Amino acid sequence: MMTKNEQIRQTLRNTSLKRKTQTVKVFELKVDCHHTSKEDFKKLSGLFREAKWIQNDVIASKDIFHYEYKDHRTVLNFDKNHNVVERKLTIQTGIHQNIIKHVQTDIMNLSKAKSKGRHVGRLKFRKECNCIPLKTGMLKIISSKRVSIPMFRNIAVYGLEQFINIPGYEVANANIIRKASGYYIKVTVYIPKENVRTDTGKTVGLDFGIKDNITTSDGEKYNCSVQEDDHFKFLQRKLAKKQKGSKRYYRCLCQIKRAYEHQVNKRDDDSNKLLSYLLKTYDIIYFQDEQISQWKKFNKGFARNIQHSYMGRIKARLIELEKSGRSFEISRWVPTTKACPVCGSINTGITLNDRIYKCDCGYEFDRDIHAARNVKLFGSTKRAECSERTSADRLVNTSLLVKTGNAANSLVEAKIKAACL
Repeated sequence: MMTKNEQIRQTLRNTSLKRKTQTVKVFELKVDCHHTSKEDFKKLSGLFREAKWIQNDVIASKDIFHYEYKDHRTVLNFDKNHNVVERKLTIQTGIHQNIIKHVQTDIMNLSKAKSKGRHVGRLKFRKECNCIPLKTGMLKIISSKRVSIPMFRNIAVYGLEQFINIPGYEVANANIIRKASGYYIKVTVYIPKENVRTDTGKTVGLDFGIKDNITTSDGEKYNCSVQEDDHFKFLQRKLAKKQKGSKRYYRCLCQIKRAYEHQVNKRDDDSNKLLSYLLKTYDIIYFQDEQISQWKKFNKGFARNIQHSYMGRIKARLIELEKSGRSFEISRWVPTTKACPVCGSINTGITLNDRIYKCDCGYEFDRDIHAARNVKLFGSTKRAECSERTSADRLVNTSLLVKTGNAANSLVEAKIKAACL
């Protein structure tokens, strides 16, 4: 007979082996407002209100890590007239514990960031709470359109068809989310890994810019901008005319939040589609560490274009993919735009208005495609050296790129060599 501790260890080993054959995905379910009663919506609103009270009470306590939910089923709160009011909590105890643990985790994360030398502040009192965590097992799927969560036995949702038809799926934890467009449930699900992707044998370099936001080394150009529509601008002008604090002011503010959420969703959708296409077409994506947020300092006209683009989303996702080997980043100091791939000289006279790269050796090419090809060349060379698979051809290309006959470019040459080593 196995002891209880041995059974636990065996279960953990079996779970660990099973997780190796699974992948984690997060699916978003939207609460169906047409098949949900007004009482449930009022209860959802009260749930987030009580969650805010709990978070503020935890932050205000003297010892956060010894905060016991049993002793705080009644909390002190301020009303709209700034009078102290005693509030009795009706929230389920399991959710109460999760909220307390969530605040404690935030404190520990701040401590870890501070130990690494980062400048951190302190937790502040919350004006509103928009996320309530649920532990594994708290969310149960009743049917193809209904789920059960604590305090709500039967609630209609959209989006279950995203994973319930996948054989062998396992529901982990979840989060109840409040947005301007309604209530959502984000579910973490373990699903079996898909078939191994077949390599295409293609690599690509990406160049980020203002006029053509993303240009590939194969000559493809993408506009990554999602502009504000006229309705969104109309709502902003309308809000400016309302009296702050009135009901019409907050009603208009909610409309602006919904319109802004729609724009954010569109940017996320477009960035996901573009990145999915690149990952399916190419095995490795090379990109440069561009300081996109700093471009607006060089020219104020860039600020609007940068604000409306999702280049930052693409770059952030590519940085995450570096661990899997699907992307590779080169230093921002490598002069990919100024370097000539034919003679190896550095053309320091090129400006932002020059859309065609011209070299004294006779080489001419489109500025953005030329830069993207250099990103691919530098990236493949650096990656080959890092993985100790440098070929003779790449060494020749590197020597051409760093070769200059002008002593004034010695600093640039040093930076190129440092980036390639």
